[in-house]
Amino acid sequence: MISLNEQLFESVFNYATFPMVVLNAGDADFTIITHNKEYQVIFNDLKEEAIGLDLLDVLKNLVETNDLDLLRIALTQSASDKTAVQLPVFQFMETQGQAELKKSWRLEVVPVSKSNEGAICLLLIWHSLNQQLSAYTDKMAPGTLPERQLALTGEKIETGNEELETATGELEAINEELVQTQEALNKLSEDLDEKVEAESGNSNRQQGVAIQRDRLRRFLMQAPAGICVLGGPDLIFELVNPSFQELFPGRILLGERFIKALPEIKEQPMWDLLQDVYTTGETFHGTEMQILDRYFNFIYQARFDANDQIDGVLVFVYEVTEMVMVRLEVEENEKRFRLLLNGIPQIAWTNTPDGKVNFYNEQWYRYTGTSLEESLGLGLQDVVFGKDLKHHREEFRAILESKESGHYELRLKGSDEEYKWYLIRMQPIKGDAEEILLWIGTATDIHELKMLQQQKDDFISIASHELKTPVASLKASMQLLDRMKHNSSEKMQSLISMAGKSVDKIGGMIENLLDSSQMAEGGMILKKNTFNLYELVQNCSKGIPVEAEYQFNISGDKNVNVNADAGRIEQVIINMLTNAVKYAPESKQISLHLEKIKDKVKLSVIDKGAGIPAEKIPYLFDRYYRAGESDQPGLGLGLYISSEIIAKHNGEIGAESKGGDGSKFWFTLPLSL
Repeated sequence: MISLNEQLFESVFNYATFPMVVLNAGDADFTIITHNKEYQVIFNDLKEEAIGLDLLDVLKNLVETNDLDLLRIALTQSASDKTAVQLPVFQFMETQGQAELKKSWRLEVVPVSKSNEGAICLLLIWHSLNQQLSAYTDKMAPGTLPERQLALTGEKIETGNEELETATGELEAINEELVQTQEALNKLSEDLDEKVEAESGNSNRQQGVAIQRDRLRRFLMQAPAGICVLGGPDLIFELVNPSFQELFPGRILLGERFIKALPEIKEQPMWDLLQDVYTTGETFHGTEMQILDRYFNFIYQARFDANDQIDGVLVFVYEVTEMVMVRLEVEENEKRFRLLLNGIPQIAWTNTPDGKVNFYNEQWYRYTGTSLEESLGLGLQDVVFGKDLKHHREEFRAILESKESGHYELRLKGSDEEYKWYLIRMQPIKGDAEEILLWIGTATDIHELKMLQQQKDDFISIASHELKTPVASLKASMQLLDRMKHNSSEKMQSLISMAGKSVDKIGGMIENLLDSSQMAEGGMILKKNTFNLYELVQNCSKGIPVEAEYQFNISGDKNVNVNADAGRIEQVIINMLTNAVKYAPESKQISLHLEKIKDKVKLSVIDKGAGIPAEKIPYLFDRYYRAGESDQPGLGLGLYISSEIIAKHNGEIGAESKGGDGSKFWFTLPLSL
């Protein structure tokens, strides 16, 4: 019987690549005394250490009740008879992410000596029946790679990177497993030789060593990595495990010279390396070595005989063709992605899901004059104009939190220390589960457009002031003539009246131009006070000069007080009413309705005219936009000014219309507390 204290057992136990657990063989329970590192494969759902717990309690949520009873019987029988017991196939539930998978295992119970006093423990060994290599290659098959176009979204790059990271992690684990397996085999071989030499005269000991050798052989044959032993200078296959044989299906390897069994290898670096290891005794580690059209990871280590002479080579191999193909495809896709971003005229970059910049295109370096290290360490904020920095941080944070695309404007410093206006756009690239994979950002040069806009605003401001003085003088003259109209002819009175209307119209346009210029510069100042909105609506409807056939019908809540600039709100209401009369002349009934909605009041102006085409509604509140015919008077500033006034009051404004069924313009204001 094997002893827990034997060095050979400790080597097998610690270096084995399959789960092993030592149990107390007590009457009441089967407490876990210790386990090797591979036990986590079975107990991966446990959040606490398993040592000290009853094995049957640990497994009760992972296996079927009948299987649990069968395991209890096997443990009891092995402890009582002190014999090994093999159980049929067990299925354990294993959690991977959100999915629960069944894994098949064959369990073996082996009694082991706990001490020289004859007390025993039970060694429980799990033998995996899952084809690990097949499962891995299935998972990494090309059909699972993302199929979306790189040029459209860039999602394939990020998804490929995640697969590559996963594959790389598994590859590292495989390499580590190969090294550990190699070390374990060397240790087991040394221990076995020592045992055989020390106990050659003891038949019982010899029988024990034979058992250990058999277990070692089974260990080699069940290993997920390809393992073979090449003996003598001709490198003859002395041992070939199934995983190694699967790499060369249909070939007869065992007992054949390496070069005869695999003649195509003679022209590959692998053959020279094997001969070097046999000659020098130096271990060789090969990563992603290409043999024909396949890739492998290798470990070649010399085998030494009792006289410390090289008599063979141990080979550990794992095929990594699928992983290499994934990596090469990711690298190619990433190359195309970078070429795409470098080929566009805009400055472009990418951000990680949490906003960290990890790539800039060439236009960025050309404009800013910074290096790669400086740029990745600094980010946009170090070239943003000082007064725009707070705005940039707020907008950037808001876009990240929204997980949707967004844009804003700011000024960026160039290598000449001059600032230019840029339009910043951020677009998220999402995975199948709507998770953010990366952000793509662009900066478009709008400096010339901004300068033209500024010139236009300057012109409007100058023109308004230049016109205001002569118009004021003209109006004074007209007022003087108006006092004299009773002493004048009827024709003169008509001309004076018409001139007065024209002057009022010009004055209104000038006021609109001034308001537009002020709002563009953020210079509008509100003079707030508390007033009744219903009463203001009544006064506005009475003050609009319309034909007698038009009627303004006011309805809704009369008790609505707001704290606002009454003059500016009056300006908005009058604009909506005059628009209703101007653009819906056939609608003789115009309705105004007031209603409270939570902590706000909503005013709607409704006409029964021809309505507004749906494609024009999104632009109604843009500066200089005119939804009507070109022969309609006006500058297209009324609704723009109205929207700015309402926004300044923390309200909302909008329009609704169905073709041929009239229009509704509305705005909301916070109620006065």
